[in-house]
Amino acid sequence: MEEGDRRSREEGSSRYTLQPSRICNEDILFCIDIDPSSLVEMKTATGHNGRPLTRLDSIKQSILLFVHSKLTINPDHRFAFATLSNTVSWLKKDFSSDVESTMAAMRGLSATNISTQPDLTNLFRLAAHEAKKSRAQGRILRVVNSILLQIKCAPTASVACEPEALHSGCHVPS
Repeated sequence: MEEGDRRSREEGSSRYTLQPSRICNEDILFCIDIDPSSLVEMKTATGHNGRPLTRLDSIKQSILLFVHSKLTINPDHRFAFATLSNTVSWLKKDFSSDVESTMAAMRGLSATNISTQPDLTNLFRLAAHEAKKSRAQGRILRVVNSILLQIKCAPTASVACEPEALHSGCHVPS
C-alpha cells in the first residue's frame, strides 16, 4: 500500500458526513393524563411567580417546548391533543401547525377530580383511525402519551430488598 493511499483512507475515516434526507411530515397526537394526581405539586420546581409547579404545569411547558422545537425542524409538522381520564376525549381534534392553537389548547387543559383506571382501548382505536388519515396524506402519525403512572403497593421486605420482586409484590388497584 502506498503512503498516500493509507493517509487518505485514514483521513477519510475520521471525517463524518451526514447524507441528506427528507424530513417526513408528522402528525403528532398528544394524549395527556388529567387525573387528580396531575395536580400534585413538584417539590423542586417553581414557576416564574415563585409558586410551586404541578405535574400538569410541567407537562404543559414540556409540550410547548416540544412543539416549538419540532416546528423549528419542520414547519409542516402538525399537532392535536386528547385528554385521558376515565375516557379519551379530544381537547383539540384538528391537526394544526399553528402555535397559537397549541397555546390555547394548553390554557384549556385542566385536571379532573375523577380517579379511575382509564380504558386505553379507545385511545388505540382513535390512534389507528388517525393513522389511516395521516397515511393517506403521506404523513406519519406519532402518539405521545403523558400518562402519570402511580402504582400503589404495600411495602414489603422483598420489594425493598429485591427490585425484581416489584411485579409480584405490588398490584394496581382497580
